Amino acid sequence: MSNQSTLQAAIKPLQDELLNHEIYGSINSVEAVQHFMRFHVFSVWDFMSLVKRLQRDLTCTATPWTPPTNRPAAYIINQIVLGEESDDFDTGKVTNAISHYELYLKAMIEVDPIEVTKLVSMIQRGQNYAEALDAHQRVFGESIPDAVYEFVNDTLSTAEKGATHEVMAAFLFGREDPIPKMFQSIIDNKILSADKSLDSFRLYLQRHIDVDGDDHGPLAFAALSEICGEDEIKWEEATAAAKNAIQMRIHFWSGILKIATSKPYSKVTTKVEERINKRVTKTANEHLKKITVLAYFSLNYHKPFLY
Repeated sequence: MSNQSTLQAAIKPLQDELLNHEIYGSINSVEAVQHFMRFHVFSVWDFMSLVKRLQRDLTCTATPWTPPTNRPAAYIINQIVLGEESDDFDTGKVTNAISHYELYLKAMIEVDPIEVTKLVSMIQRGQNYAEALDAHQRVFGESIPDAVYEFVNDTLSTAEKGATHEVMAAFLFGREDPIPKMFQSIIDNKILSADKSLDSFRLYLQRHIDVDGDDHGPLAFAALSEICGEDEIKWEEATAAAKNAIQMRIHFWSGILKIATSKPYSKVTTKVEERINKRVTKTANEHLKKITVLAYFSLNYHKPFLY
C-alpha cells in the first residue's frame, strides 16, 4: 500500500463522520442559514492563512526573487491563491475579481458581520492573533461558541508553526477535499433554491463545489505527494495533521449546531454595540491592556470595516 493510500485509509472514519454530520440537514430555513453564516465566516477568513503559508513555503515571495525548488508545487499553490484571493469567475475581467472571504461577506444578507470583521481589523492593526482572539472572546464570547475560537486558533497555529507538509495536509483534508461534498449537502436543502435572498450564499457554495472539486482539490493532492515524496516520516506527520484538521472541523460544526438549535436567530444576537460599550468600559484595564482601546471605538459599528 502506498503512503498516500495508507493516509487515506487512516482518515476514512473521520471523513465519514464529518460528511455525515447533522449540521447540513439543520440548515433548512433562512434563520438557520443566518446562524450558520454568522459563525462559518470565521473559517472562510482563517482559510487564507493556510494558503498564504503554503505560498510562502512553496514559492518565492521575497526579494531578490529566486526560482522555486519544487516547480510543480509552486504552480499548484499559485493557482489556488489566484482562485481564492482574486476569483474572476472565469470572466477574465479584473473588475470582477474578488476574494472568497469578501464574496462571503457580500452574501451575508441580514447578518451583521461585525464579529468577524472586528477580529480581522484587530489583526490588521498589528495584534498577535492569540492576543486578538483572547480579547475578542472576552467581548464577544457570550454569543460565539468556544468551538469557533478553538477552530480559528488551531488553524492559525498550524499556519504559523506547522511544517510545510503538515500545513498542506491540514489544508487538503480539512478544507479542499471535504468542502465540495459538505457544501453540496447544504445546497441540497430546499431553502437554498426556494428563497431568492440566499442566491449569493448559494453562489459562494456552488463556486467552491466547482473549483475545489474540479481543480483545487486534485491540485492539493498532487502538491502533498510532491512535498512528502517517499519520506515515511513526513507521511506519518501529514496523517496526524489531517486527522487533527478533520476533528477540529467536526468540533467546529458541533459548536455551531449547538447554538443554532438552542435559540432562534435575531438581529439582537449579533448587534452587540451596547454590550461592547458597557463591557469594554468595565473590563478594558483588566482584559485589554495589550490592545489599544481605540481599536474598538474607532470603527463605525454600523459600517463594518471591509478591505
